[in-house]
Order: sequence, then structure tokens, then C-alpha cells
Amino acid sequence: MPLAFTTSLHLAILGELLAQDPAIRAITCSADQLAQGVVVEALARGLRVPDDIAVCGFGNAEFSAHTVPSLTTVNVDGAAIGRLAGEMILARCRGETVPERIVDVGFEVVQRKSA
Repeated sequence: MPLAFTTSLHLAILGELLAQDPAIRAITCSADQLAQGVVVEALARGLRVPDDIAVCGFGNAEFSAHTVPSLTTVNVDGAAIGRLAGEMILARCRGETVPERIVDVGFEVVQRKSA
């Protein structure tokens, strides 16, 4: 499914998921914007969030604390990711060999009212 943040996408995603499994009770989204659209669509369908269906976003966007219900989300340290990426780019610009590596910057689940 294409990933564009549109109302029609939220409708399509929730509709497709519920068609595949009407008993679905939780949805985790790759971005808070998408999760908020799913919440709006769930409420429009008469579902209670989080009682009937829990929704979790990703990114801890500023608006996520102020929605109704407030959005449960996953927070990552974007500054740390950017700093590490910048250090690697600068090292390559200096001609240094930068080995491929996996860096765990951690995450935090920000528990709010949608899940």
C-alpha cells in the first residue's frame, strides 16, 4: 500500500485491516500522522479508541500529546541519529573508511490514551 499521509489512505488502511480481520484490536503505525488518521477513521466508524481498537504511532510528533484521545507513540532520539550520521558522512569526506555498523540509539514508548 502506498505511504502518503492522506485521509483516503487512512480510510483504506483501516478498511482493509478490518476486512482481513474484523476482530483486530490494535494497530501500530509508522508515523504519528498516519496513526492520528487511523484514530479519526476508527471514531468515524463508531469504534471506541482504545476500548475497541488501540492505536500507536511513531515519532512522538508535537501534536500527538494534544489529540483526543492523546496518541500513544514511540519516541526515538532523532538528534542522536542525525549526529551519528553526520559524523559518518564527515569521516567519509575526510577519506576515512567507515565500516558498516548497526547503532542502537534506543526508544521509549510514550503511553497516552490511544492504546
